[in-house]
Amino acid sequence: MKLSKDQIEQLKKLISYKGYPEIDVQYEILDHVACRVEVMMEENPKLSLPDAFQKVHASFGIFGFSELEESYKKMIQKRLWGYYWSALKDMLLSYRVVFPVGLLYLFFQSSILLKDSRAWIVMIIVFLLFSFIWVVIRYWGQHKKYKKYASYIASNSVFQVINFGVIVCMQGHTFVYREQGVQNGLFAIIFIGTILVAITFLFISIFILPKVLDRSIADTEVLIKVYGEG
Repeated sequence: MKLSKDQIEQLKKLISYKGYPEIDVQYEILDHVACRVEVMMEENPKLSLPDAFQKVHASFGIFGFSELEESYKKMIQKRLWGYYWSALKDMLLSYRVVFPVGLLYLFFQSSILLKDSRAWIVMIIVFLLFSFIWVVIRYWGQHKKYKKYASYIASNSVFQVINFGVIVCMQGHTFVYREQGVQNGLFAIIFIGTILVAITFLFISIFILPKVLDRSIADTEVLIKVYGEG
């Protein structure tokens, strides 16, 4: 037997009640559940849809559909990082690499003009903070539209990077301007080195994060056209 549209909607609601509110996750689970429910109801016509669903859910073991959800979300995260490395490669191999390199050159020149060897680090920190604010303002308004899709929620890791970046910038500013004697300790040297590496990563990333977010949103738009906004 084939499930009707109303039965499909009922299955989606049952999946949601099990703790899977994201629309694309529901359909990912539905792909694995619908066929089994159809078979059960065909073998036993007296079996109700909710009962068939409960039997299928029990067949997935103690963790239910969580493994399907986890597998789907891991795929999304892997795809997201693929977008990041692809965007990074494209930038480094194109003329656009001139922008971060040119900006770094200007920051280094500011140290010479201000006669402060540490001024360039502060300039980068200020640039990153303003860039983070711009990214949040630009994309936060779209959150309401896409928040029901795991494919978009996964891109929130970009905003976690921003939170991490703000912490790194604050710590970087603190350690750069501490007394020189405090900076001579081995721990301080290692810590400052780590901060500088993190700042470098963030500085490069800020030029490609919008592209990564745009691709993630485009993927979600495709899913919305298929599944609807819910």
